[in-house]
Amino acid sequence: MTTSDVPAIGWHDAVAQAVSTHPWLAHLTAIDGTGERGQDPDIIVVCRLENHDGDDVTISTRVPRDGGTLDSIVGVLAGASWYQREIHDFFGVRFVGPGADDRALLVHDAPKPPLRKEAVLAQRADTVWPGAADQAGSKSASRRLPVGVPDPETWRRIKDGEDIPDAEVIAAMSGRRPRSAARRMASTASGRQA
Repeated sequence: MTTSDVPAIGWHDAVAQAVSTHPWLAHLTAIDGTGERGQDPDIIVVCRLENHDGDDVTISTRVPRDGGTLDSIVGVLAGASWYQREIHDFFGVRFVGPGADDRALLVHDAPKPPLRKEAVLAQRADTVWPGAADQAGSKSASRRLPVGVPDPETWRRIKDGEDIPDAEVIAAMSGRRPRSAARRMASTASGRQA
């Protein structure tokens, strides 16, 4: 198995070169690289190709989450069309060039791409979940909210129409709140004094 991470500008050429020895498309997908604290905000696009010997090669690239584009690889791999459309729908990466289509499943005026970490699953956020009553009387730090649901305060702010930074929404869904610069400096200073 060979793995390579290429810059977005070299994406098409890297896939074309790999297809010369690994002609079968096994999978083309994307991953939201954003961590719990908002670091590494890129969308990572991954293409896995195989050959008749069972050998495979994986090529990945990083695309900025806002306005990110990649060259379409449909001219090299016709089967990539549907995958590219899904990646556009669910992660917001736009493919350009021959064979690039717009959307596969979502309507054109859909809100934020649903598989990005800052996408709140509104129906889940408004549902009372098992375990919530147990947590109310507990001082436990364990989180009992489903994936895609921010803490109640952040959800209230979102419903009120407040523009909340994506990193803060992601942190609210992970059960951790981003620390302000002032709090970080204060805790660092108090740690040095001790």
